[in-house]
Amino acid sequence: MNQSTNLPQLQSPDLPDILIQDHLERMEPAYFERYTPEVVRGHLLMLQKLGKDNLAEVTAEPLGVDEWRITVVAFDYMAEISTISGLFASNGISVMGGDVYTYATRPNPPSPRSGPPRSRSRHRRRPSRPQFSGDMTSPGMLNLRKIVDIFHVRSVPQSVPDWKAFEGELEEALNLIKNHGGSEARTRINLQVVDYLRRSTGTTPTLLYPVRITVDNDTSPDTTQLLILGQDTPAFLYALSTALSLRNVSIIGLKIDTLEDEVRDLVTVTDRNGHKITDPHRLHELQFVVALIKQFTHLLIQAPNPAKALDHFNQMIDQVLTNVKSGREMEEIFLQFEKQKVIGAMARLFGTTDFLWEDFLRMQYDNLFPILQDLDTVGIRKSREQMDSELDTRLGRVSSVDGKKVVLNRYKDREMFRIDMRQILSNERSFREFSQELSDLAEVIINAAFYISDDNLRQRHGRPMLASREPCGFCICALGKCGGRELGWASDIELLFVYTEQGMTDGENNIHNSEYFERLVRMIGDTIVARQKGIFEIDLRLRPYGDKGALACSYNHFYEYFNERGGALPYERQALIKLRVIGGDKVLEGRINSARDAFVFSPVQPDIRELSRLRERQHNELVKPGAVNVKYSFGGVIDIEYYVQSLQILHGAEDLTLRSANTLEALIALCEAGHVCQDDYRMLSEAYMFLRRLINALRIVRGNAKDLVLPDRNSQEYRFLSRRLGYTGTDVSEQLHRDVSRHMESATQAHRTRFIHKLFE
Repeated sequence: MNQSTNLPQLQSPDLPDILIQDHLERMEPAYFERYTPEVVRGHLLMLQKLGKDNLAEVTAEPLGVDEWRITVVAFDYMAEISTISGLFASNGISVMGGDVYTYATRPNPPSPRSGPPRSRSRHRRRPSRPQFSGDMTSPGMLNLRKIVDIFHVRSVPQSVPDWKAFEGELEEALNLIKNHGGSEARTRINLQVVDYLRRSTGTTPTLLYPVRITVDNDTSPDTTQLLILGQDTPAFLYALSTALSLRNVSIIGLKIDTLEDEVRDLVTVTDRNGHKITDPHRLHELQFVVALIKQFTHLLIQAPNPAKALDHFNQMIDQVLTNVKSGREMEEIFLQFEKQKVIGAMARLFGTTDFLWEDFLRMQYDNLFPILQDLDTVGIRKSREQMDSELDTRLGRVSSVDGKKVVLNRYKDREMFRIDMRQILSNERSFREFSQELSDLAEVIINAAFYISDDNLRQRHGRPMLASREPCGFCICALGKCGGRELGWASDIELLFVYTEQGMTDGENNIHNSEYFERLVRMIGDTIVARQKGIFEIDLRLRPYGDKGALACSYNHFYEYFNERGGALPYERQALIKLRVIGGDKVLEGRINSARDAFVFSPVQPDIRELSRLRERQHNELVKPGAVNVKYSFGGVIDIEYYVQSLQILHGAEDLTLRSANTLEALIALCEAGHVCQDDYRMLSEAYMFLRRLINALRIVRGNAKDLVLPDRNSQEYRFLSRRLGYTGTDVSEQLHRDVSRHMESATQAHRTRFIHKLFE
């Protein structure tokens, strides 16, 4: 059909000829074949209303019960179809069919002269964003690309949607894209879509079906067409359009047909610069990406933070395409990713933490995919002996110190990832096992670092010897969470190093034992690489005299400091409860344990007033006004730990069963011995596990070992934290808030009411 013949049919006193002419020249011929002049005139009236303060117009025409024809005209933005379809999905509106038309870009706006329109430009360079100037008939406004989208939709909840509110949501989203780019708008809409899917389908994802994709580069000289066949599932169009927009592919035309349960989408696309996609590798990539990310989108309901999951997954696709060298290899990976169990696991992993992505996934592509392909092995807990044997075998294959250091840290990072991943996928059902296995890994790594460093030093200086010409003993002592086998996500490793006594090494280049062990401790610290501050980082601040003391102390120095007349402060007496020798000389280990017990569990009562003042200082100096710090606020986890440790000191001199370095084990022993009643034990053990899980979740989300302040309870971050902890439903933030208040009140009662007040009676 000659479009110029439509000009008289469309002319109207309400419509400037220049607007009609621009519309005729820049719309696809198929548009005019499909829609009557009367309908086109209606579209033009909507287009005329667009401006810098009105980016979109929406009309709704009833078609029957719960069905409408929705027409959207708007300025053209990247990811606009994803935005519109996302708003449909989040409002419970199913797209049954539709047509999407996009203006062709012309280098110059049409002249206001009358006359037949020029032939349609096929140049499709996409502007970064519209530049608004004047009204819709000004050259600047006419030159902007626009869209005309017509959808046949059905309301899933069988209610009449508020189309005016829908138009307002679309306007708000387009303003976000206009002023801030697409990321913020995508994040917001993605959250809305996932919240709707969670409400309508629960947390169980829709069963996935195969997606068939055919590429057609012959029909059009300027565009690429994708024929996509797949089962009709919730948010189908949103998943599809999101997949394309994330890969910088522009949808400039779309025809949707729904036949029973199958959807047939004919999608016309270009690259972001308006060019046909012809490169064979890019086309293969496009097929892979569309099918894969469409499946992934339906599993976002499993992710605590779905927007983060989608971004991370898209980045991972980049890495897949960078590393995969052949089409066969890509097909093998796709077959793995088609498994709902695998792709569901990835949704949860990628929607949990930036830290996990940044610190592991980008750096360990080769480690990630073998694990994902065999998820059952992730659930198997390894013993310390098994990890020790695996690492020893790997270290035996290299000879240089630098090579061993690389092997050790690769093993550490891989095993941390495996343990962390199991914890995320299990929804923390095995928190105690997680802590214990992470502690076992720490012991294996620390001891391996010791042997590597000690062997290197001995080759240079010989063995450290005593005056008696016997070898000098050396012990690695764990403290804090490592000592209690209670390590969590992003924990540092608190250590104390002790050697028997002074002497000299027996090599030609001999040095004093004190210098030898000082160098040894530094080498151990240098051998273990912490990828991020506070994450598996060696902490030596609990050594005698802290930062002013030697990195390794002799046994006599240890004994002189940690006794009733030594320099140890009251809080250091409590801290020493968690001392546990994790490697070294057995004879020296026995002496260290005896000295520790004599000091910690002596008949001298703890100075409760001093400990109370310390606790007040911690709260006042480490907690900002109005903030809730899960560790240092009153009711934080430290209150339960102080409560248990103080009771251990009070009664541990007479009862050896109370001396456990593990908080929960000590609490059980105190209950069994009658020092804690059953109700208090149940309350405190539940509160302790909850607060530890909460700390773990905060560290997972933030990747920061020190930032333990709860986000504002009305924030999105608080919602993500709630879902990370396994809360479901529409009021997850309120559920978490109630539990935080209840458990922190329990901890406060334990430390301040039930313990300290009793001691002062």
